[in-house]
Amino acid sequence: MLTDGRPGLDSSAPPRSPGLAQGLHGRHMTMISIGGAVGAGLFVGSGSGIRQAGPGILLSYALTSVIVVLVMRMLAEMSVARPDTGAFAVYARLAFGRWAGFASGWMYWVGWPLGLAIDAIASGTILHGWIPSVPVWVAALVLVAVVTAVNLTSVRAYGEMEFWVVWLKVAVIVAFIGIGLVAVGGLLPGTDAPGTSNLLGHGGFLPHGMSGVLLATTGAMFSFSGSEIVTIAAGETKDPARAIRGCTRSILWRVSVFYLGSLAVVVLLLPWNAGAVGESPFAATLTHLGLDNASAVLQIVLFAAMVSTMNSQVYASSRMLFALARDGDAPALFGRVSRTSAPRGAILFTVALAVCCVMLQLVHPTSAFDRLVNMAGDTMFVTWLSVAGAQIVLGRRDRRAGRPPVPGTGMWLFPWLSWAVLVVVGAMFVSLVVMPDSRVDAVGSLVLTAALCGVSFLFPGPAPSRK
Repeated sequence: MLTDGRPGLDSSAPPRSPGLAQGLHGRHMTMISIGGAVGAGLFVGSGSGIRQAGPGILLSYALTSVIVVLVMRMLAEMSVARPDTGAFAVYARLAFGRWAGFASGWMYWVGWPLGLAIDAIASGTILHGWIPSVPVWVAALVLVAVVTAVNLTSVRAYGEMEFWVVWLKVAVIVAFIGIGLVAVGGLLPGTDAPGTSNLLGHGGFLPHGMSGVLLATTGAMFSFSGSEIVTIAAGETKDPARAIRGCTRSILWRVSVFYLGSLAVVVLLLPWNAGAVGESPFAATLTHLGLDNASAVLQIVLFAAMVSTMNSQVYASSRMLFALARDGDAPALFGRVSRTSAPRGAILFTVALAVCCVMLQLVHPTSAFDRLVNMAGDTMFVTWLSVAGAQIVLGRRDRRAGRPPVPGTGMWLFPWLSWAVLVVVGAMFVSLVVMPDSRVDAVGSLVLTAALCGVSFLFPGPAPSRK
């Protein structure tokens, strides 16, 4: 039996999430794994990536998607063996010590209030378009209040909301890709087949070179953040091993269809430097095809999709903060639950930081969104590096002790692919530090990570025992 010296860290035991309700079922988990990663990052944030990389955005997302698939496989191996609400923060702690769990957990948490603000501003912008008298920041704050109320109710309420709204997201993305493919083939009335004119014209496939592709990976990182929420939610389901296995196995086709498929449609049908593409690529594509009514419907769906993603962001960040408090790495207030088994203090603190980020829209209305996307994307570099490092250490430790991964969850070609992820993600991050356009945000995330490591040594807490 695998224990690592801690209760509940074994694939046959219940997940270690005392106080939280196990109110999520398999159907919730599947939709949570999709819904968390399909929001403003894809529908709106990808426009910023297209401005940076042109059609080369496909390379940015292809590279990031490969990394996501491998990271999720590593998480599957660790999460099935050790289902825990703290997920990779717990694994980093077990692998390297308290400082690693402290820093990775807090860095992951920081990314979610930023993400919540991003989706709140994006959805608030849509609401402002419908009701011009309502300022963007007011609409954003109202929506934050709504998802806060849902999360304070119960985990079941969160799961049900995600289940139904994500179905809507999936249907719209599939319909968008279907319409786009018909248009690309020249079969849509009133449109001509574009061929490769938009893909290779207007400065070529890489109008800004590989530096543009690397810059766009930050936004791609943010877009894919949320896929890992299923490993956090494992602490609130009765059969975490089965749920995690199912969700991680299906991520490859979901990534290919939702991200690469939809973005390929955009860059094939429209010039990458068309102004509207940088603002809202999906709506711009439908308008270009003369489907104004469909574009209006898409706006409604985008609004629902982003509110759904906000729901997931509050959930993921509050559970991580709850886990940090449980392990003595955050104030005890954040480890307490309400009568509905919701970590109320963790939820409210997360939302408070998100509200502060939303207010940036008042100060920098034109640049706040892009800056928040870059900052949130940089936090994911730290998270994925910690996942890869922890899986290498724990994977080697388990295998040497005669504890192989649960069938269907082991990392492929271990440890070579794990090391490859570590090296590639590290190299990508270093390139962002070197490039002037991304240096400020990247260095800022490094400084924050170093500061968190320092804090963990200044305020020592309980260290995990390892076997």
